[in-house]
Amino acid sequence: MTFTATNELDCFQFHDAEIEEIKLIDGKMIWTVSCINAMTTNSQNNNSKDMCVKHAIMTFDNVNIEKLQFGAYKVYDSNQNLIESVEATLAKPDEYIEILIESTSSYCYVNGMEELHKVDGEEYRTCFNIDGGTGNYYLTFTFSNSIVEWDEYSGEAWYEHPKWKKK
Repeated sequence: MTFTATNELDCFQFHDAEIEEIKLIDGKMIWTVSCINAMTTNSQNNNSKDMCVKHAIMTFDNVNIEKLQFGAYKVYDSNQNLIESVEATLAKPDEYIEILIESTSSYCYVNGMEELHKVDGEEYRTCFNIDGGTGNYYLTFTFSNSIVEWDEYSGEAWYEHPKWKKK
């Protein structure tokens, strides 16, 4: 791959990125993604604006999924009458892999990376908000190393367009 960013997840913007495939192999979680944005703080972005990565492979080493939580939600009709109310629910650990793989069955978008911090000198913890074929959920996991690799940009990040800039 032309570009490689190691342990720079905080130098990407993930909102509206699409996860095309999720694989879990030998303690690694591998995502094939499109439309993540490499920020100007990213070591691989020498442009003056955040840039959209056309297709990337994201690899997380030594992954330990801590929690997969489906979000609570409420649905109202046009008269503001409550139609449906669902509480947040935790998936069982033996369901994690099936949920992740099934998430890409029809669509799978990242709403954002909610947190990223170092747990100790060797490990990171992150939480991604994912909306996929199995529903909307928060995926919290630890990992020792993240590698994002890609070959090309497809242009500026969507939010660099003047219509999204605050006046």
